[in-house]
Amino acid sequence: MHPRFSRRTTLAATALAAISVPAAAHAQGDPAPRKERPAVAQARSAPRWGRGGPHRGPWDRQPTGQTLREARPNAVGLDAGVLKELPGIIRAGLDYDPARFSGASLLVASQGGIAYEHADGYALRWQDTSTELPESERIPARTDTIYDLASISKIFTAVAVMQHVERGELGLDDLVADHLPRFAEGGKGGVRIQHLLTHTGGLPAFINLYSAYPDKASRIDAVLTVAPKAGPGEQYEYSDLGLITLGLIVEQLSGMGLDEYVRAHITEPLGMSETMYNPPAELKDRIAATEYVEHYGRLVHGHVHDENAYSLGGVAGHAGVFSTARDLAVFAQMFLGGGRYGRARILQPETVQDMFTDRIAKVTGVGGARRGLGPELEAWYYHAGLTSPYSGVHTGFTGTSLVIDPLTDTIVILLTNSVHPTREWSTTSVTRREVSSCVAHALGVVPKEVRGGWHAGEDDDTTATLSVPVTLSGEDPVLHLQLFSHLETAYDVLTVEVTADGGETWQGLDGRLEAKHQEDVAVSAGQITGWGERAVWDGVFPLVSERVSLRGEVEVRLRLVTDEATHGLGAWVSRIRVAEVSGDVLDTDRRADAQLVVADGWTRGA
Repeated sequence: MHPRFSRRTTLAATALAAISVPAAAHAQGDPAPRKERPAVAQARSAPRWGRGGPHRGPWDRQPTGQTLREARPNAVGLDAGVLKELPGIIRAGLDYDPARFSGASLLVASQGGIAYEHADGYALRWQDTSTELPESERIPARTDTIYDLASISKIFTAVAVMQHVERGELGLDDLVADHLPRFAEGGKGGVRIQHLLTHTGGLPAFINLYSAYPDKASRIDAVLTVAPKAGPGEQYEYSDLGLITLGLIVEQLSGMGLDEYVRAHITEPLGMSETMYNPPAELKDRIAATEYVEHYGRLVHGHVHDENAYSLGGVAGHAGVFSTARDLAVFAQMFLGGGRYGRARILQPETVQDMFTDRIAKVTGVGGARRGLGPELEAWYYHAGLTSPYSGVHTGFTGTSLVIDPLTDTIVILLTNSVHPTREWSTTSVTRREVSSCVAHALGVVPKEVRGGWHAGEDDDTTATLSVPVTLSGEDPVLHLQLFSHLETAYDVLTVEVTADGGETWQGLDGRLEAKHQEDVAVSAGQITGWGERAVWDGVFPLVSERVSLRGEVEVRLRLVTDEATHGLGAWVSRIRVAEVSGDVLDTDRRADAQLVVADGWTRGA
């Protein structure tokens, strides 16, 4: 990531400008960098999977109850050799200046098998923002280190809400004010439960509860009576306040504290014995420390980092859950198991599908955020190489992330303490992306048939061109490309174009992409973007200018442009062919023709 996209610095500066010290953690889950409008206005993001359709979607699942087990990588579809790159990725984050995190615990599971675990760095390293502890007083990170999950807590709250929906005690279309009448103040009477789950309730992202109000009762009242920024369903605004409100509804309906409810109905049935709110003092040596807070003159270690959650007693709908990588993997496997894990049924399979189905595309538009009923979907900024319209689920401000790829039944958990000793240091999202992409390569997401071709787009802020000259007779010439693309939707774009005047002007080619078991994809002006459906496509592009076949010397070019932050696996082109009525006039499967290709920023595979 480009240095100026460091969220830590931006967030801290914004918070400090708005409120008195200490700056609020704002539990945002380390969202994607703010971006200008996307490079392309239209992009197909997903095949038409859905209930009643010809194909079952990846979240249309039977409740298998599959439990996790130890497994060798190759037994669950992972290349062990590629996974060996993961320790180096973690170490690079630790050695970055300033360190992206002090310690990390990583887990990769696929097809129900825990195939890889790794830990490095320190759960406790710093005494304050400038003083490191002596080696003898540090606590190394371990695979069973307990981390403050921060906003991943929101997914536990979402599950609790959906359990009440299943029981008929709550409806997604219920007005929030019907359950919490104070919420109607400020013109919020039209906000519904599903608006809060999808962050489209019009609520502000954050208000200061911990120092602006004297007690828990006044803080809760401030949440319920906050003035909206927009009407319900009008815009997407990631908001802690909506999840705090949902947590209050769970408490009201169940007659239990949110922590008690989550323990009784989620973590205990799943056997997640090391997942909890407000961990006891005797576990402190196993808990990753977070931030040194100058205002308090102490290190936050053993209790929730988020100031608002702390001011609410450590239990809130938006933050407060602590867990280990192994426990969180069980939670994730429950989703992959259609709501079941072993004999424990947490959700119905239809509910899981609803939770992981996007609800906000019409609000956010092409290249915008995607949200289900709680989970974050298609999040290129940390799903990276595993991104699809179905990938989920969430990150946490403290440096935690959970990714589920339902297309391969893969779970990637990276737990770090990136705010130790200060939130001012760099973001974990670079490491998150590198981990996710490494796992994608280990899964073979890039198909074998294209790996020997040219590839580009694996770095940010680049322009790469792949060009080849060809002489045309004008006999209905058609460009054929064998390609794989996995590009950040609407922001990273591969353009197929041609010039007939020596490069003075370039024309994007209209065409289509064809692949087995896939619907054809129309390509306008040569622009290709998005996740590519993990298919190898045959691109078909008639070489025409103003509907007249091109003749004579022309140059065909593939131009790949990535923006300044976030990318997928890039694009891979294994064959370029130009056919006319009389036969092929160019085919890079022929050695002589392949040598005509000029690659600038593209690399040829082995």
